[in-house]
Amino acid sequence: MFGYLRQPRGVVLTNAGRRYYERLSSIFTQIERATKELRQEGIDGLLTLSAPSSFIRCWLIPRLASFQALYPGLQLKLRGESDLLSFRNNQADIGIRFGTGNYPNLHTEQLMSDAVTILAPSKRVSGLRDIRPESLLRTQFLLEDSSIQPTEPWNTWQPWLREIGVEFHPSLRKLQFSDSNLTLAACAEGLGLCVGRYSIASQLILDRKVQAIMPWRIHEFAYYLVLNPAEVENLRVIAFKQWLMGQVESFESMRADNNI
Repeated sequence: MFGYLRQPRGVVLTNAGRRYYERLSSIFTQIERATKELRQEGIDGLLTLSAPSSFIRCWLIPRLASFQALYPGLQLKLRGESDLLSFRNNQADIGIRFGTGNYPNLHTEQLMSDAVTILAPSKRVSGLRDIRPESLLRTQFLLEDSSIQPTEPWNTWQPWLREIGVEFHPSLRKLQFSDSNLTLAACAEGLGLCVGRYSIASQLILDRKVQAIMPWRIHEFAYYLVLNPAEVENLRVIAFKQWLMGQVESFESMRADNNI
């Protein structure tokens, strides 16, 4: 009557009960698929993200495959830039910025902090007898990111040299690059030392291409999620934000495991 039989060791389905279960199972599967498709309709389409090129190249791109698998109908357009003009001209839906968090007239949420240190190319250091920081800073090229602002002192060489007791002198050998991504790539290739942030250097550190020669310091800036207040309820923005927060949580956990 009820589609099942009571037996000493439990309850088993009758043939009629099994057919009834199979039909319901098929219906529930169709309901689940229809619900998913309904939700997806509000998410499918174009979402433009604006973020620093170094963050896109070194942090975001290696993680994007999971986002594409989760939202195959959401087309992500990436803009590598650091100013805020895109949001004011509605050229970007959501953005990530590295700074103080002071972005007037924009919805702002802190994404994650960062840490900074002096990085050296592992293949260069492995062949040296004297790998003390003060020796390396006197003998190796100092790779410099010319885009660094005065408000980011620990991204420049002066405080590190001062801490070690190496005099900052024009005779120190330098190579300048236009952004942190190029500076870090040059370091990994063995051209010299660089001031590097963990957020964009973490994969190179895991791959043993660069290594820290000084203790990590918490950076005075952090990463922030920014967007026009009108876009807060945008379903595509919400979907990307939820995925991004999950990635940040995993990254912060890995960073904590490495005591950084």
